[in-house]
Amino acid sequence: MNSNHTIILALTTAVASNALASDPQFTLSDRNSTAVFDVNNGQISWDVDGTSQLFAQEFYFRRSTDQNEVLLSSTNLSLDGVFASDTNPFRDDSIDTLAQLFSDDSGLQFETVFSLRGGTDGSGRSDLAEQIVIRNLSNETMSLSFFQFVDFDLGGDFSDDSGEIINGNTVRQSDDNYAISETVVTPQPTIFQVGDADAMSTMFNDDNADNLDGTESWQGDVAWAFQWDITLQAGQSFIISKDKSIVPTPGSFALMGLAGLVATARRRF
Repeated sequence: MNSNHTIILALTTAVASNALASDPQFTLSDRNSTAVFDVNNGQISWDVDGTSQLFAQEFYFRRSTDQNEVLLSSTNLSLDGVFASDTNPFRDDSIDTLAQLFSDDSGLQFETVFSLRGGTDGSGRSDLAEQIVIRNLSNETMSLSFFQFVDFDLGGDFSDDSGEIINGNTVRQSDDNYAISETVVTPQPTIFQVGDADAMSTMFNDDNADNLDGTESWQGDVAWAFQWDITLQAGQSFIISKDKSIVPTPGSFALMGLAGLVATARRRF
């Protein structure tokens, strides 16, 4: 494959921190869209036609022996490999797919794959397909909970969104100009929650073991999360497949030229 279209970092535990210390971020780009992933913090941006849409997407896990949730990051785990590639090289020359491989000393391995597909310029549309594979490489049965936390600030504004979870596996969030939907294709989450973004972020980053509460709708500074409670036999894998799509809401096309000029900045708590 053309080396301009593929970046492969095969990392050992000893090399990972040095190799990524200067720039731990990877930017995916396709047509009207860019998305930035940080190996220390998860996904930290998703811009569509120059407008910021995402504040954070993070993944956490909690083994049965843990006292709190652990962020999936190179800070907490071994980063064993990164693979970034252009999967449509005949259309452009941009990296659009990112795979990361993490592991811990208990024998758990986490593989994440993100594929960005942008829309035509000015369409306000974009799509992100995601797959997470959790493997038990140990010789013993493992029980754990796995969490996805997502905080969208549609149109760069976090104060006026509404969100709801439908059928336990689909999220819809919207503001005046944009809408985001995510569907967990498989498997069905154990439980879910939509709520205030700062409160939910604090829940995942405190010193307690927390579970989601099943809240189905929220208005304001919206975030959502899914939880999968998993038992893996020795050598067994668990695969989560899902897809996100951003679209403009009806009547918002006339405002899209202004949307990128008005944004409210937030800091991470």
